[in-house]
Amino acid sequence: MPAVKSVRSHFITGFLVLVPVLATIDIASWFVDIVDRTARKYIPTELLPFDFIGLGLIIALVVVFVMGVLANNFIGKWLIEQVDIVLRKFPIFGGVYGSIQQFLETVFGSGQDKFNEAVLVEFPREGIYSIGFRTGVPDSKLLEHTKKKLVNVFVPCTPNPTSGFYILVPADKVSPLEMSVQEAFKIVISMGVVTTDPKKLKK
Repeated sequence: MPAVKSVRSHFITGFLVLVPVLATIDIASWFVDIVDRTARKYIPTELLPFDFIGLGLIIALVVVFVMGVLANNFIGKWLIEQVDIVLRKFPIFGGVYGSIQQFLETVFGSGQDKFNEAVLVEFPREGIYSIGFRTGVPDSKLLEHTKKKLVNVFVPCTPNPTSGFYILVPADKVSPLEMSVQEAFKIVISMGVVTTDPKKLKK
């Protein structure tokens, strides 16, 4: 019946419009709450004459911005380098600090070690494919045990792409994808719901 189809069409359209909006609001609320509570552990917001939900987030953003300003001038850069040298000398703690710093520089940095391109690899076993990202050049010591030409590939987890698997894959087993790194990340984060082809969303 036309009336039933019309009601069904309106319901589906409303659902597709409303769910992403509510999900975005929910994720944003969760992010603000996490950062706010974390910031309050290290920043004494109770010393301020006012308090409200999100105050910790605002203070954290201000602190991050100020640190960025300091890091971009000569004196601030020198001080940060000295702190970096001291922190790296601590046993265990220095290793953890260095690893976290290197990971952040790899993901957000502008050098050659960032994600080069989105690829498709057979992982976790043959016949099953995963989205991955090529990263830099394999360490020469890792290549000593094989005669194959290997490439670095980072396979992110879904829906949290900050964790994942670092694997070495034969170059001929890596299939470059005709999409940007950002587009591939959207697919991973959305668990495959988001597509780069708008026409498929209308089907």
